[in-house]
Parts: sequence; structure tokens; C-alpha cells
Amino acid sequence: MLLALLLPISWMISTDHSSAQRVQFPSAAPTYGTAAPTFTPPTSTFDPYGNPLLGTPPVDVPYNVTPQPQLTQPQFGQQILPPGSAVAVPPQSGGSFFPNGLPFQWEQGAYQYENSDGQFARLQRFLQQISFEHTWIYGNDDLDKLEINRTEIAATFGVPIFYNPNTPLLITPGFAFNWLEGPSSSTPVVPGVADLPPRVYDAYLDTAWHPQLTDWLHVDLGLRTGVWSDFDNVNSDSVRFLGRGLGVLGFSPHLDFLVGVWYLDRNSVKLMPAGGIHWRPDTIWDAYLVFPNPKIRRRSINVGSSQWWCYAAGEYGGGRWTVQRVGGPDDIDYNDLRFILGYEWETQTQARGHIEVAYVWDREILFDQSKSPAKFNLSNTVMVRVGVDF
Repeated sequence: MLLALLLPISWMISTDHSSAQRVQFPSAAPTYGTAAPTFTPPTSTFDPYGNPLLGTPPVDVPYNVTPQPQLTQPQFGQQILPPGSAVAVPPQSGGSFFPNGLPFQWEQGAYQYENSDGQFARLQRFLQQISFEHTWIYGNDDLDKLEINRTEIAATFGVPIFYNPNTPLLITPGFAFNWLEGPSSSTPVVPGVADLPPRVYDAYLDTAWHPQLTDWLHVDLGLRTGVWSDFDNVNSDSVRFLGRGLGVLGFSPHLDFLVGVWYLDRNSVKLMPAGGIHWRPDTIWDAYLVFPNPKIRRRSINVGSSQWWCYAAGEYGGGRWTVQRVGGPDDIDYNDLRFILGYEWETQTQARGHIEVAYVWDREILFDQSKSPAKFNLSNTVMVRVGVDF
């Protein structure tokens, strides 16, 4: 029986022997005693961090974690450029009417946060900005001169709106000291001389909101209220309400049209029309041609991580206060026009600063209650202003 089992097996081996000899092994097959070849995976030109949209990996992120694109929402009117091109024009900054600057400067309060799933969320800081600014308007002891030193401090907080956290409600408490030197109570009272107290103050609360209604329509809304007085004469006229309402129509990524009004609540001017165009032809020029505070900027140089811009601007300056004069209480306006030349800069951490000089003309003081005098004209002068936001 054993012989009967072995005969078929031997026949199968002899039958496949010729076919086994036809099998060709790869020439690279290792022979006994030689090391196995090292496996080299195919090379690829793909670099997960070579995509400009992804950027360079942070040092604390392991390489096997695929970074997500940090997509920040562009500011309305800001140019959206292809990867690798020059940086788009940042928003205009500065402006003395509201301490948080011109429309849409609130974007600098946004930042990215990485969730546990690797996705990035765009959040708003509660403390958006702290601002400090000092203004000096030259004067001397002449009766038609008035020197002003003004120091203003403000802080802007962002409160998210429930249906759109990208357009928070901005709340800005602020305080300003105004030291006046010129027609003063220390001078003997002369008929027609505009004596003023040595100091007046601004204590205010400002709110602003910039909702996006459609892809091409935005709104810039602002309301400010507070007390403007020397604090020796405080009454119902000391409380003022200022505001603005502007519609922003985006005709293209480079051109916006603005129209609306400013409510100044001064004795001479209550309501003032506002409007114009905001044109950004390229990454070098930025023309905010909007009345009553136009501004044209040109990119100048880069110093380290900061961008510097030179600019020319116009401004309707002044204010209104209730004061105690030698002859009794009064409600005064100070108004002027300013032509400004300056430099401003912005760092990667979005800290900002500006320094500027100006020619100031058409200066006047209006006395609303006493009418003594009803109007007092001042001589032309110069102004220097510096400020920082961080």
C-alpha cells in the first residue's frame, strides 16, 4: 500500500520538473550570505508645507499632523491677492473723531484658535485695543492765540453679536485732558476778549458696529455719549450725543463708495454730510477720499517686521464744552480746519503708531450763552500729534 501511494507523488514531481526549470527568478534576488537590499520608497515633489496657503509649520506641531489653512476673513475692501504676491493694503488707521479709527479697524482684534480636531476657528478678543494720543497746537500769550495740549486715553472692547461673531459690537470708554493756554482768566478782563478756563475734559463712552448686510453692502454705525465740561460748570448741555451712519457699497475689490452723515452736536454745526470713495488701485496706494476727513497713503518702507506709510490728510477739528468763565457759565465751541502730513506704522502683532504735523487755520471760538463775544477768531498755527494703539 505504501508503494501505491508513493508512485503517484513521484510521477507528479517528474512531470513538473521541466516547468520548474522555466521559472526565472529576479536577478536582484539576494544570494545566501549577502545582505538584503534596502527598500527606498519612490520620491515625490509634494511638500505638505510647500503650499503658500498653509505656511511654515510651527515648531511645536509634529510633522505627521497635517496643518489646516489658517483662513482669515478679509476685511471689507481689502484686496485678496494670490499666494506669494505682495501683502494687500491694510485698513486706514488713525482719525481723531473716534479713537478706534476709521471703519473696519476692528479687524485687528481677531485671532485664530485651533480646535481639538485640527480645525481653526476665528475668534474675537474681548480687549481689542488700547489707544494713547497726544496733540499739541502751538500758541503764545497774544490775545488772538490759543495753545492746546490734549492727551486722550481709550480702550476698545469687542462684544460678539450672537448671529455673526465676526462683526462684534465695539465699546470704547475714553477720557481726554485738554489744557488751554491763551485768552485766560488770569489776564485782566477786556471787553471782547475770550477768557477760557485752564482745562476742559472729555469723558465718553463710544459704541460702533460694522455689520455686513450683503457681499457688496456694509454699514458703519457709531454712537458716542458722555460729559464734555471743565467740571466747574456741569449741566444738561454738558451731556452730548455724537454719531455717524455710513453705507459702504463695494463696487469692486479695489473701490468702495461711502455715503451717510455725521452728527457732531456742536453749537455751530449739528449735522454734517459725509461720503466719498475709498480707492485701492494697488498695494502701494490707499486713497480714502471721504469727506470730512479724507486721507491718502503711500507705502513707504519696511523696518524689520513693521510697515511704514506716509500720508496726507484733511480734518475738521475742535470740540464743545460747558465752562465757567469770569463773567459766568457758558457753552463754547472750538472749531478749526487741518491739513496733515504724517507717518504711520503697523507691526505683525498689529500694534500701530503715527506721528504727524499739520497746518491749522480757520480757527474760532463760539460762545453760545453769554455772546460775549459771540465769536472770537484765532490766528493760524501748527499742530503736532503722536499716538500708539496696541
